[in-house]
Amino acid sequence: MKAFTLLAALFALSAQGLYTSSSPVVKLTKDNFKKLVLDSDQLWFIEFFAPWCGHCKQLAPAWEKAAKTLKGVVNVGAVDMTTDQEAGAAYGIQGFPTIKFFGFDKQKPQDYQGQRDDKSIVDYALEKVGSEVRKRSSGKASSSSSSSSGSKKKETKQENASGASDKDVAVLNQGNFDELVLGSKDIWLVEFYAPWCGHCKNLEPEWNQAATRLKGQVKLGKVDATVETGLAQRFHVQGYPTIKVFDYGEGKSDSRAKDYEGSRDANGIVSYASGLLDKADVAPEVHELITQDVYDKNCKGQVICIVSFLPHLFDSDANQRRGYIQAITTVAKKNRRHPFQYFWLQAGDQLNLEKQLNLGFGYPAVVAISPNKSKIGVLKGSFSETKLAEFLAELMSGKVALDDLKGKVVIQKAGKWDGSDLEPIKEESYGDEL
Repeated sequence: MKAFTLLAALFALSAQGLYTSSSPVVKLTKDNFKKLVLDSDQLWFIEFFAPWCGHCKQLAPAWEKAAKTLKGVVNVGAVDMTTDQEAGAAYGIQGFPTIKFFGFDKQKPQDYQGQRDDKSIVDYALEKVGSEVRKRSSGKASSSSSSSSGSKKKETKQENASGASDKDVAVLNQGNFDELVLGSKDIWLVEFYAPWCGHCKNLEPEWNQAATRLKGQVKLGKVDATVETGLAQRFHVQGYPTIKVFDYGEGKSDSRAKDYEGSRDANGIVSYASGLLDKADVAPEVHELITQDVYDKNCKGQVICIVSFLPHLFDSDANQRRGYIQAITTVAKKNRRHPFQYFWLQAGDQLNLEKQLNLGFGYPAVVAISPNKSKIGVLKGSFSETKLAEFLAELMSGKVALDDLKGKVVIQKAGKWDGSDLEPIKEESYGDEL
C-alpha cells in the first residue's frame, strides 16, 4: 500500500511538472518539439528536467524570470523527461537539469554550463544571439534541420581546415604549471578536463579555435585532471570541464585564480578574454616580418593578416617609423575582438612579395591577407591611424574589394630593426690631386 501511495505521489508530481500553463517557459513535448524547435528559424534555450530533481526545482524561478526577460528575443522552453523523453532522446541527456542552446543550426545545440541565476542565463543568451547573427551574416549558419550528411561532411572539413587544432593550447602539468602560468604576466585561461567527459569533448574544438584566435594576446592551456590530480586538488576542481582565469599582471597565485563562468563557445571565450585585455589595456603584438617562420606561425587559419610595408630608413627616420608602429598598435588595441594578426616590414626588403601583391605605389602601404581564402585587400589612399581603422572596419563589413592571392607568401630573411637610424653614408675624400 505504501509503495502504491509513493508511486501515485510521484506520478502526480510528474504530471504537475514545474511550470504551469501561464508560465513564460514554453512547455515542449515529444509531439511539438520538432515543429516548434527543430523546424523553426528561431533561437531556443531549453531545459531538460525531471520534476523530482532538487536542482531543477531550484532552477525553476530563475528559468521563469529569464524566460520573461528574453521574451521576443530568445524562446525559453522546458522538456519534462519523465513524460516526454522522446523529445530529448537525441541529445544524450544524462543528468538533470541539462540546458542546451539551439541556434540557427538546430543540428548543433550547445551545452550551457554557466551559473544557474537569471542574470547569467540572460547574459549568455544575448551573447549567443550576437554570435548566431554573425554566423548567419558570414553564411556559416543554417536554419534547416534536414541537412544532408554530405553537407555535414563538408562543414567538418571546413572546421578542420580552419586551423582549430590544439597546436595553440599549452599542455600544462605539475612540472610546468607554476613557471608558465603563475610566473608570467600574461592572461591565462586554463581548462581542467577529463578525457572521458562528454562536455569536455564538446568544448575541445571551441577551446582550440579560441586559442588560435587569441594567439599572441591571451594564453589558453589545458590540464588532464585525471593525470594531474595534484593540480586538480590545488584548484578545487570538482567537475569537468572547470576553467580557471588568471588575470594580467605579476603576482599570480592559486588564491587569485577565478572561475570562468562565460559561454563555452569560441566567440564567447574570445569575447570574455578581449574584455580582460581591454581592462588591462594590453596591446596586441605587432610582428616584425623578417622570417618565413614569423609569418607561418601567425598567419594561418581563420585570421586576417594586416601587413604594413613601412618606408625604408633611407626614405624616413627612426622617429617616423616608431610613429607608424604606434599607430598600428593603437588601432590593434581597438580591434582586439576581431581576428586580426598584425605585421610590419621595411619596404624594399621583400621585393618579390611587393611585386606579388602589386604594390606599385608609395609607402606606407597596407595589405590584408586571408590565408584561409587566399584573398587580399589593399588600403587605398594615404596611411594614417584613422584610415587604418576605417580599413579594418570595412574589412569586417565586407566593403573592401578583394583580389586573389597568387601563390604562396614567401618571406626572405631580413635583419631585425634595432630601433635606430641608419648610419649616414660617408663620402670618401680623394685629396687634392686635381
